[in-house]
Amino acid sequence: MSDKELVRCCQADSAAFEELVRRYRRAVFAYARTSTGSHQDAEEVTQDVFVKIYRAAHRFNSKYSFTTWLYKITSNTCKNKLRGHRHPAASLDDEDSPVVPVSQDAGPLEVYRKNIAAAEVRDAIAQLPVKYRQVLHLRYVDGLSYREIADVLGLSLGNVEARIFRGKERVRLALLRHGEQADGSESRQPGGL
Repeated sequence: MSDKELVRCCQADSAAFEELVRRYRRAVFAYARTSTGSHQDAEEVTQDVFVKIYRAAHRFNSKYSFTTWLYKITSNTCKNKLRGHRHPAASLDDEDSPVVPVSQDAGPLEVYRKNIAAAEVRDAIAQLPVKYRQVLHLRYVDGLSYREIADVLGLSLGNVEARIFRGKERVRLALLRHGEQADGSESRQPGGL
C-alpha cells in the first residue's frame, strides 16, 4: 500500500497505522533528535507525532505529499517541545545517525578515516543552532527538496537556500578549525556536505 492509502485506512485498520509507524519511526526520531538535541525529547516527539497523525488522518489531503505532512507535524511538535525547555546541543553520534558509505574494496584505514570524518561532521552539525540543524537534516539525511523543506518549516524558498548555505558554511569552518587544532598546522580540507 502507498503511504496515502495507509493514512486513509489507519483509523479503521490498526495494521495500516502500524505500517506507517514502521516506515517512518526512525526518520521521525532522527529528525526530532537533530531538532531537540535530546534522545529523550526525540522519543517523546516521535510518540506525539504518531498520535497526531492517527487523530488527524481524516484531515490529510491526498493531493499533497505524505512526507511533507509528516515532517510538518514533526517540525511543529519539535518547536512546541523546545518552547517548554532547552537542552544543549548533543552529539549525533548514535545508532540513529546516518552511515557514511564506504566502498566494499576499502581497507581498514580508509574505513577508519571515513568514520572519523563522519563523526567530525556530525559533531559540527550538532553544535549548530536548531534552524541550521533542521534544514541540513531534512536535505541531506531525509533527502527532501528545497521546496518540501520550505513547506515543512513554513519558510520561503530563499530562506531555505540561505539556511542551507549558512549551515554548510558553519560546518565547513568548524571542521577547518578542528583540523587546525588537531594537527597544529594549516587546515586540511574537510569532506562532507
